[in-house]
Amino acid sequence: MQGSSTRFLLDRRKFAVTTLIGALALHSTTSTAACNGYVGITFDDGPTSNTSTLVNLLQQNSLTPVTWFNWGQHVSSNPSLIPLERTVGEVQNHSNTHPHMIGYTSQQVVSELSLANQAIQNAGAPKPTLYRAPYGELNTTIRQAAQSLGLFAMTWDVDSGDWNGASTAAIVSANNQLQNGQVILMHDGYANTNNAIAPIAANLRARNMCPGRIDASSGRAVAPSGGSSSSSSSSSGGGSGTITVRARGVAGGEQIQLLVNSSTVATWTLTTSYQNYTANNSASSNILVKYINDASGRDVQVDYIIAGGVTKQAENQSYNTGVYQNGACGGGNGHSEWLHCNGAIGF
Repeated sequence: MQGSSTRFLLDRRKFAVTTLIGALALHSTTSTAACNGYVGITFDDGPTSNTSTLVNLLQQNSLTPVTWFNWGQHVSSNPSLIPLERTVGEVQNHSNTHPHMIGYTSQQVVSELSLANQAIQNAGAPKPTLYRAPYGELNTTIRQAAQSLGLFAMTWDVDSGDWNGASTAAIVSANNQLQNGQVILMHDGYANTNNAIAPIAANLRARNMCPGRIDASSGRAVAPSGGSSSSSSSSSGGGSGTITVRARGVAGGEQIQLLVNSSTVATWTLTTSYQNYTANNSASSNILVKYINDASGRDVQVDYIIAGGVTKQAENQSYNTGVYQNGACGGGNGHSEWLHCNGAIGF
């Protein structure tokens, strides 16, 4: 009887050792696998009563790092959750009270963002370097105010729709659209988002895509160490051999063309949310983004382009023949993200 017990214990030890070796080998294979690209996994509106649950899910599924875009007021109410958020990513600025700021003066924007910065720093996090605009609302005043505080103003590439009642399956499907360098909008506080974490992580691994950090000079997802992705795919949204246009339509169905040296390179049909549209072309100048099917209720908003690896904001360009200013199309000095009429922004 004693000999039988001894053999049983030895068998159990051998099984445990074999299991441990197998687990270590799997971990080694997984952790050293090359990433085909990096994506920005982001959560707005925290911290909330759901934050601890969400952090646990992210850790359990190795879906890190992520980026938290927090309300300053929420941070002030839940400062102890900031160190927890930082165990899985970075804490950034999502304004203090989440207002619509399109009509704000520069001083009002600076005040709103400064209060959020201070709340985040008071809770023990570093000073933010990124600002995610509530509702995706950005204009020149907001961008310049954010820049004065050392913040890169950004929105997102893919909207998960979790804020609008999207199902878990729809949230997972939205994440499956992510390409190298792109950022998805999700939120802290929705059960369907929590339930999507495991399949999101599994699907990214199946595509050899990895969560990354968001670069403060471009708003693009990069390797957690700060380097660029090893992928050279044209979907990267910023490679030197591509031109990427970030734009949206007001009604949906608006069409824009990308012209280089007066030749049409691509034609795209827009949705109502910002998307990145990419064409293979190495030009860095003599570029036009042209609106071609204006009609009542239609308008186009061009956020920026990336050409030759350089991000060029639409409102910084002096050539815009589609903006409605001074009572006429093209009747101004450009410097606008908008194409209200058939016309083009020159980059």
